Amino acid sequence: MIRNLLPRRFTLFPKLIFAFMLVIAPLYILGLVINQMGESRIKSELSSSLQSRVSYYLSSLEAEKEHMQKLEQEMLSDKDLIAISVLSDIMPLHEWSERVMRVQSKLQLVLNSSVYIKNVSAHMLTVNRTLSIKNAISDKIEDDYEAVKPGEGIEYNDFQYWNDRLFLGLAYPDEIRNSRTMPNYVLSIELDIGQLRSTLRKFTDYDRSGAVLLGPGNGWAIDGAQDADKLAVLESFSANLAELGTKEGIEPIRMDGEKVLAAYRYSEKFGAYLFVYVPQDQVFGRIHTYGMLFWILSIVSVFIVVFYSYWLYRLIHMPLQKLIRSFRKVEAGEMAPVSLPKRGDEFHYLFQRFNQMVDNLQQLIHQVYEQKLRAKSSELKQLQSQINPHFLYNTYYILFRLAKMNENESVASFSRYLGEYFRYITRSKSSEVPLEAEAKHSKTYVEIQNVRFGNRIAVDFGPVPDDCKDIIVPKLIIQPILENAYQHGLENKKANGSIVVGFSRAGEVVAITVEDNGESLTDETLKKLTADLLDQKLDKEYTGLLNVHQRLFIMFGAEYGIKVSRGESGGLKVDLHIGTKRLGQTNELQSEE
Repeated sequence: MIRNLLPRRFTLFPKLIFAFMLVIAPLYILGLVINQMGESRIKSELSSSLQSRVSYYLSSLEAEKEHMQKLEQEMLSDKDLIAISVLSDIMPLHEWSERVMRVQSKLQLVLNSSVYIKNVSAHMLTVNRTLSIKNAISDKIEDDYEAVKPGEGIEYNDFQYWNDRLFLGLAYPDEIRNSRTMPNYVLSIELDIGQLRSTLRKFTDYDRSGAVLLGPGNGWAIDGAQDADKLAVLESFSANLAELGTKEGIEPIRMDGEKVLAAYRYSEKFGAYLFVYVPQDQVFGRIHTYGMLFWILSIVSVFIVVFYSYWLYRLIHMPLQKLIRSFRKVEAGEMAPVSLPKRGDEFHYLFQRFNQMVDNLQQLIHQVYEQKLRAKSSELKQLQSQINPHFLYNTYYILFRLAKMNENESVASFSRYLGEYFRYITRSKSSEVPLEAEAKHSKTYVEIQNVRFGNRIAVDFGPVPDDCKDIIVPKLIIQPILENAYQHGLENKKANGSIVVGFSRAGEVVAITVEDNGESLTDETLKKLTADLLDQKLDKEYTGLLNVHQRLFIMFGAEYGIKVSRGESGGLKVDLHIGTKRLGQTNELQSEE
């Protein structure tokens, strides 16, 4: 039945996805279209609004300029100014003073007529003096006369930019302004750039927005925000506009890494562009109406999907999930039956068959588990027994040689060591011993080998740490490693042979290191030995290092065992990693046996 269910399960999900798309897609497409229409409309309205605002502000500034020029024109033909410039030398002092005071009063009226006027001056060239609001009357021509000084090509209708200041000038008589004849006097109106900046800052109410009055051909600019980076972008942009002859428009440009909408218009009277720029995110973030409509549609769609999904969940997905969770519990080893659904449908039948399968599995697992325990115990005993015949052959051969050579003392000593050795082997049927006893036995084995090799090989046997002495290890795990060093690493070494045995502990892992200084180890041999240690085949016969590695693997797990490498002296270095199984703890393998 489960096999028949799988194809349906794989074909159900595409159908569900297709059904969801049929329900959701039209709503989202409609919402997306409405949102796009709203965004386009807002863009259009914003463009018109910004352009209208630029036109309005520019018209206001142009009106202010016309007003200043009108006042300046009226002041140009003032009788007192003419009299002071022509008759100062023959005019009585009291009359000259009265005329100067009247001129200053008129200059004050001009200053008060506009918030954009900072100073009004009359440079009297015939008497070499300047009348102004700030400095009254000076005894010389003020320096700002250079801004409005008559000369070839000067147009008094345009602003004159001088030392970061803006001026409007007018000479009397007007007909000699382009000639080499000096006029009688020149009227000068200095604009208040600070007030202009303040006015430009009020042009926009968005964050990170601003307004700039910029003359691309005469090199002056008034920036409300006083942002040098943005001003540099607008100067480059205005130069391109002037080159193309574009007078007004609105375009997206990039400033300081963000996109802004820049509305602009060119003023013939100012000879400059007025820019108003607004960040696009400030604009589109205010599309509340269309955004709200889109979110309402999205929420409605979500509710529809949730309701439809919940209906399918109750109908199909919930029983399937319950069955899947039960299968996962079985995979994890929890053989628990599942409660049957109330409905007598196909899921009821599936759950019944699942429970029957769980019962069958429990019986099979119990049988297999018992067989595995028996096989594991037998394998441990087989691996343990492999060491004894091989060692018996070696020791009896050594004893034979010593007896044949009539070395009676060596035979006696050797026989005593053999007695201690076999007493260790036969005194207990247990396959596990404390690490301290295993180390003592290994030292006995070293004494046996010293009889054979004499002073050719020196063994440095390090002490067992106190916190490691009672750790339970498989019997005969160090002696095969030492035997391998004698037989394969140092047997052909005539002198200065060395074996170093060390013990250390790091947390829950105890490391036993055996290193020799043999000269016969090749890279190929080391690679083959490493590969053999990684090859865990059940039907393989294990001897020597592989025997020990397999017993550690069976007792402690895959992360424990033997690792081999080339030591600092060039010989083979063997590291045994064992777990911390303390003396007095129950031997799990033996209890299961």
